[in-house]
Amino acid sequence: MLLVCADPDSLDILAYSDNAADLWPHSAERPFPGRLDGLLPAECLRQIRDARDDGRARHDNGILLELGAENWPPYGAELFLHMEDEVLLCEIEPSQDCDHDHARDMWIVLDAMQRMRDATSLEALSQILCDNLRLLTGMERVLVYRFDKEGHGSVLGESLAADFDESFKGFHFPADDIPAQARTLYLRAPLRFTPSRDYRDSPLNHPINPRSGRPYNLGRCRARPVSPMHRLYQRNLGVDGSFSASIISGGALWGLVVGHHRQSHRVSQGARHRVMGLTQTYALALHACETAEEKDARALHTILHARLLEQIAGADDFVSPLVEGEVKLTDIFFASSGAAVVYDDGSGRPLEVRTVGSAPNSAAVIHLAEFCRRNLVNGVYASDCISQHLPEFADHTATASGVLGISVGDWAQHMIMWFRPETVRTTIWGGKSPCQVRIDKDRGDYLPRQSFERWVEVKRGHSRPWPDWKIEIARSLRTALNDVILRQMRTIKNLNLQLAESDKAKSRFLAHMSHELRTPMNAILGFSELLSMEVYGPLNGRQKGSVDNILEAARHLLSMINDVLDLSKIEAGGFDLNEEKVDLAALCEYSRQLMSSLLREAHVRLDLVLAPDLPPLWADRRMMLQMVINLLSNAIKFTPADGTITIIAARQDDGGLRLEIADSGKGIPPNLLQRVLEPFRQGDDTIDITRRGTGLGLPIVKSLIELHGGTIHLESEPGMGTRVILLFPPERLSAGV
Repeated sequence: MLLVCADPDSLDILAYSDNAADLWPHSAERPFPGRLDGLLPAECLRQIRDARDDGRARHDNGILLELGAENWPPYGAELFLHMEDEVLLCEIEPSQDCDHDHARDMWIVLDAMQRMRDATSLEALSQILCDNLRLLTGMERVLVYRFDKEGHGSVLGESLAADFDESFKGFHFPADDIPAQARTLYLRAPLRFTPSRDYRDSPLNHPINPRSGRPYNLGRCRARPVSPMHRLYQRNLGVDGSFSASIISGGALWGLVVGHHRQSHRVSQGARHRVMGLTQTYALALHACETAEEKDARALHTILHARLLEQIAGADDFVSPLVEGEVKLTDIFFASSGAAVVYDDGSGRPLEVRTVGSAPNSAAVIHLAEFCRRNLVNGVYASDCISQHLPEFADHTATASGVLGISVGDWAQHMIMWFRPETVRTTIWGGKSPCQVRIDKDRGDYLPRQSFERWVEVKRGHSRPWPDWKIEIARSLRTALNDVILRQMRTIKNLNLQLAESDKAKSRFLAHMSHELRTPMNAILGFSELLSMEVYGPLNGRQKGSVDNILEAARHLLSMINDVLDLSKIEAGGFDLNEEKVDLAALCEYSRQLMSSLLREAHVRLDLVLAPDLPPLWADRRMMLQMVINLLSNAIKFTPADGTITIIAARQDDGGLRLEIADSGKGIPPNLLQRVLEPFRQGDDTIDITRRGTGLGLPIVKSLIELHGGTIHLESEPGMGTRVILLFPPERLSAGV
């Protein structure tokens, strides 16, 4: 191979390799020329100028030109041209008799392309490539080598000569075998053929660029020198002739196709082009093949993704649907053992943790969420060995050796995480594991390996890796969730504004109604009472009866107005508790006195059964009295003559208080118990009009007890009476305040 460095504008030759005299076919007739136009034919120079002007010479692939036998006898030559640092680099390789095309090779290529197109797995695809490249190149071993995220390599496919019994299929090789700088070079110079390991170097006659004062950049030259360490590596491997072709997918170095021969071996020029063509076909088939293996899972996850978002869109919050909905977090990545949501509502309260499936405890989940948040990559964190980065998490490897997490919210305040349990991993390394290589390097005695024997390593604390497509779906879910949550937050904000305005309107209405309704009703009551007392003169029997009817109707209407306004005020948040210590026994006795006239008229007895050790109740005395009076009024209304009403008060086992009003009335059917707690509803629509009220007594009691943090319960059976039970929490007793 002859290398010539030239000025791209003047075409002056700046340097050339020392083997020029051996390869220049006219050396016996004339000396090596000083310009490219003395070295190459006019047509070739025209193509070089075109490639220079349109940028093709700067492209990583460069350009390939052919020189006929008339220009480079006896068989012609190949010219590989590319530009580096404003210097034209021309590699000229004289052709040999064996470099002409074979029809058989084209059939091998076409058959291989067809089979790769139909391959259904990555392993099958790799094996097709290896088998056919060995046929084309004559190499004794061809293998496909894939890099993982840490740079370690694994052999996916291998084709061996019959007498080659050293197989590397299924082996893994540490990243130090092909260090990062070498992988970068493989990306820039994708094809490399070395016929003999122990070749003789042919350096440039002028190695320094006279214009820049720096050495020429030979990184993309196909015949550039091989590193001494790599040559030693090949010697230890027992390899003489070799080649490598880069597998580039999505602009990144996915892996390599590597060929080995135990003796010197030159691959023909035509076969090299076919190697590159089939390698690129393999790279194109990679995505389709990998997708085929996972397309069903992707399709299912797309459906689950949409259903999960539908659940959240129709919910009041985004957390509950994730852990309680028909589609749960663990359904999204069905290989995970459990999942968790760490939610921050922005109130300063402790973080809320909700889990589904097998998950670590809340404290561990919060700690892990904070770690994930600090290490997000585009909103996602993924690891198949979390204890490697967070050693204190080693106690949770049974349920969470691996984690996939996404941040949600304007400032990533929420975290959603999926967990994977430990999967004991067995890896077969060729020679030494990465750990052993690091130990050797730390001791300073690491050289290219001398042994490629099978080395089995068992790893604990690892889960199955998270494939890229799951990370992509997680990232997509994060984006969608953020959209949904932000939309919900905007909706809630608008609703709060509307509710605030509604509350103001209700308050204005209540104030207006208090004045506009109560004032004239009080006037009617006042004048009616004066008439009834005959202040304006005596009344006959008919007149007095009419005035009494007016008084009764006015009192009933004022009671209704007061009930409606009270309930509306409670619902609008207009009732504030004026808390104090309330003597419950005294309050019950006072209530009996207030209701004594009604009790006598109804011929109903009221008994008090109060525990002697009742402590004071921390409550609003006025509201407590209203609750008792409302319940007694209902009980009197529905208890027949000679019946009994009982007020019972006692401590609960949990330290709270139970206040109960029981009657011996007609009772309420079980299917109507909830109905009587609704505003303007009665337990029996057939009740006589004289005994009906607004239907607001019990709803008001329900609202007032809930303002005190308590609850109301009804127990009733037709013909056996009704019990209304008010339960106050322990903190309402003065001893607990």
